[in-house]
Amino acid sequence: MAETRTVLIVDDEPQVLRLVEKMLGASGVNILLAPRPSEALKICELVPVHVLISDVSMPEMDGLRLAERVLKLHPAASVLLISGQYKEAPPSAKAARIRFLKKPFFPSQLVDLLREMLG
Repeated sequence: MAETRTVLIVDDEPQVLRLVEKMLGASGVNILLAPRPSEALKICELVPVHVLISDVSMPEMDGLRLAERVLKLHPAASVLLISGQYKEAPPSAKAARIRFLKKPFFPSQLVDLLREMLG
């Protein structure tokens, strides 16, 4: 039996958290939500995370710093950064396991990217 993959969604806007959760609801993954990067890191210390989906701009810590810390905890994980401020990935986000999606996006774009990232 295949292991259920865990996706951690981090965004400081509750409506975005719920919207992304709803978009991925039928994708067959275990979805965890965190409204702050500090909560995301606590989750990552307790649970294996396969994909981190994070907003880039958050007050506590930006998504790039969060991604770096999550990848140290889970080196095999992948990261999807989402942003309405950037048209393309910030230069420091152009790593092999870090993808970028500009807001607004279609649910199908998110689901397709997640499938790619989970292999």
